[in-house]
Amino acid sequence: MSVELIVNGKRFGGWQQLSIERGIEQLSGAFDLSVTDKWNSPIGPMTADIKAGQDCEVKVSGTTVITGYIDAVRRSYDAGSHEISFSGRDKAGDLVDCSAIYKTGAWVNRKIEQIAADLCAPFGIPVSVQAATGAALPAFSIQEGETVYEAIERAAKMRALLVISDGLGGIVLTRASTARAPADLIEGKNILRADGEFNTADRYSDYIIKGQAQGDDNTHGAAVAHPSASSKDAGVTRYRPLIVLAEDQGGNATFAERALWERNVRAGRGTRATITVNGWAAGGKLWQPNTITRLTSPLLGADHELLITSVRFTLEDSSGALTTLELARPEAYDTIATASAPGSTGTAKRKKKASTGDGSSAEPKVNLEWGWNL
Repeated sequence: MSVELIVNGKRFGGWQQLSIERGIEQLSGAFDLSVTDKWNSPIGPMTADIKAGQDCEVKVSGTTVITGYIDAVRRSYDAGSHEISFSGRDKAGDLVDCSAIYKTGAWVNRKIEQIAADLCAPFGIPVSVQAATGAALPAFSIQEGETVYEAIERAAKMRALLVISDGLGGIVLTRASTARAPADLIEGKNILRADGEFNTADRYSDYIIKGQAQGDDNTHGAAVAHPSASSKDAGVTRYRPLIVLAEDQGGNATFAERALWERNVRAGRGTRATITVNGWAAGGKLWQPNTITRLTSPLLGADHELLITSVRFTLEDSSGALTTLELARPEAYDTIATASAPGSTGTAKRKKKASTGDGSSAEPKVNLEWGWNL
């Protein structure tokens, strides 16, 4: 296994310490690479031309995992050696840092992929779609001072979409994938360390979504003034209501999906596992975020299919090459009742819920009991 940093067509390797992280809960992947050598080593002159702000690419065993920029260059030395390190992020890091600016700052009856493309265009960042994105948003406006990522993520929540980096310089609108990880995780076989957390602090008994909808010639007045929807979490037995103001305009049907998304995300993200394994690959394939693996660990009380939400490759002198995987329940990321679009990541189809006419819904049955019970 090797890691290469490519700058101006030149390839640099031989790193003694490194960390590379990608995930579906962070827009931009990040890396930190360093090497320490004796004074007579050629590594210093070789890297002298690498500057902060330059374009770069990071490859792990020939696979590109980050395409972006070098954020920082650090150099240090003592009497016997010197250290050089480079850190950076995907191109999507600019979307996390920079303010959202677009003409009037408002869209009318536009789909989320068009809004995202308009916001990303000045940065030269393409937007691709790997899931059905639903109907156009009736109206969407940039909030003063928010970043590009905050604006896109706010719109994405209205359609229960994930916004992630593709590692190649673009971003993807997607949902939880059903693609398999290169291996399952089995206690006593390939798990070096395991941590499990079961947390109900951020779960509520009732989720109530409120907002407004844009009227037209057919629907107006009271019908659009105060649309709302609700969803219950049967796993929370005491009274714990939460009112959420919708990120943008929508109707009862849209808000019902948003309420279901809020419920499932909070329940799913309260059950997590962190697993460490040897190496950066299994069966010759790199571990990747947004893939499914089976975790079998009697000590954690787990024997379930879980979604890999984050992958972190590390290299240390003492421990060698390791991968740390963050796992969560798939429901936390795949809750919308929409069939997969052609060319999607394989998101499972979910049965459309029926509106009850009062903003609530006949919800599909999902087991949200505490712990690993799926």
